Amino acid sequence: MKVVEKDFGQLPDGKVVKAFTLENIKHTQITAISYGATWQSFSVERDGVKQELLVQFDDLAAYLDNPFHFGNTIGRVGGRLSKTDYDINGAHFTLTPNDHGNVLHSGINGFDAVNWHGEARNLGTAAEINFTRTFDDEFAGQLAAQVTYRLDDEDRLDIIFSGVSTENTLFNPMTHVYFNLVGKDQDISQHKLQIASRQHLEVDNHMIPTGNMIDNQNTKFDFAHLHALGQEHYDDAWVLDPSRQGEGVGLTSPDESLTLTVDSDRNGVVVFTANPDDSSDIKTALAIEMQTLPDAVNHEGFGDIVLPANETKTYTVTYQIKKSEDK
Repeated sequence: MKVVEKDFGQLPDGKVVKAFTLENIKHTQITAISYGATWQSFSVERDGVKQELLVQFDDLAAYLDNPFHFGNTIGRVGGRLSKTDYDINGAHFTLTPNDHGNVLHSGINGFDAVNWHGEARNLGTAAEINFTRTFDDEFAGQLAAQVTYRLDDEDRLDIIFSGVSTENTLFNPMTHVYFNLVGKDQDISQHKLQIASRQHLEVDNHMIPTGNMIDNQNTKFDFAHLHALGQEHYDDAWVLDPSRQGEGVGLTSPDESLTLTVDSDRNGVVVFTANPDDSSDIKTALAIEMQTLPDAVNHEGFGDIVLPANETKTYTVTYQIKKSEDK
């Protein structure tokens, strides 16, 4: 494994943003930058040519003005929260709304808009990047958080989130990563998606979950079998089947030469189609956000995102690349 550390740019306050790159024996590379603990690049080599799989930027300025949260680590809580005031086992806190009176991606308290401390190390047949940061914000408790990117020689990438807080608090972090397996700015409508799910969340006109789960069958949300995304727009949460035999999500290039599978130890995935270039209606980026179901703290049966004081919680998301020549 190769490990490279470089300067990626400088923040307005003078702090340096570091970029860490891991490369395995197959020349698969990942790069993560310290600003936002952001996943900046994920590339494979095909016939000696590097192919980028993420929709990403090559300069820091773009990440400082990034309304789509490309590649950012989102926390303490990813997705939307329908309330701004909370009492959790004696801990009270109030959040500042930033989305139609609700809180999106933790609002002003996000993991995504600060510079983390980063270190990388070679583990032999794997290598990892570790980002650490302590957060003392509107959420209850001082939170010590860690995000680890670990790549091995079999083209498996694990992203591991860990947190411990001085008070009872909320913890539902995720990676807001966007994929396009055929190249940036290309239409994703013919990408093929599969989700191991029987239900999705019903939402109101502000995209807040109502608490109801709706069957996918015979709707646009039915990706039980691999098929093209088409022209539909998605900004929705699927309930992952807890009895699934394979991975939670599979994404395949239009020519079926490249497949990315994604799985996690949590119960939901949010899929969001977007185009960073607002001048076109063509969707060029597909976000796959593995997390506990959005707004879980406000809906029974959505999952537990409470982090008890002085206890450590750890979550893992796994990405696996499969090229046609590997099959």
